[in-house]
Amino acid sequence: MAEVTSGISQDQVSQMIATALAGLPTSFVGGGNAMTISDLMANFPASAAYRGLYARVNNLYNNVSTTAAGGVDDIVRCRFDVVNNTYRWVPQREAFNVAIAPTSGTTTLLPLVTPPTVRLTGTLLGNLTINPSATNAYVGQVFQVIQNSTLGLFVTTITGLLGSNVTLLGNTSQLFEFTSTGWVKGNP
Repeated sequence: MAEVTSGISQDQVSQMIATALAGLPTSFVGGGNAMTISDLMANFPASAAYRGLYARVNNLYNNVSTTAAGGVDDIVRCRFDVVNNTYRWVPQREAFNVAIAPTSGTTTLLPLVTPPTVRLTGTLLGNLTINPSATNAYVGQVFQVIQNSTLGLFVTTITGLLGSNVTLLGNTSQLFEFTSTGWVKGNP
């Protein structure tokens, strides 16, 4: 179950969105109507035409897919990434976390879909690989994985980082950040 950690209720967020839409309707693509992340990317791809504009998405951090509505109804903004000379949709809310209980296999962390903080719970029945995706990622984006799972004889490994993979032990965490060259390990 996902939980908001910013101290702002979903009703307060909805009210702020309504106020923003009432005051600045031309600042939003799509007329301020909520859309999924996939709809946003397909109909309003991040570009110079949308730089500085906002979009309302109804599935930010839904931790399931880019297409299914659900998750957080929130706002993203189109920003220019001068280092990579590209445009990106960047969420305005970054304080959000989710607890997941994968038992083995591979779990992909997808920016705009997976919350920035992921708490692993439950019991591993096999090795687990965590793989952060570069899709939708922006320079400065951070993921933190917290290993609260019961490991037994199995390991959790974060792959896809520049340098080397990271193995998480029980009751530890790892921070990693997206840079102009890819995902890098940060301090725990």
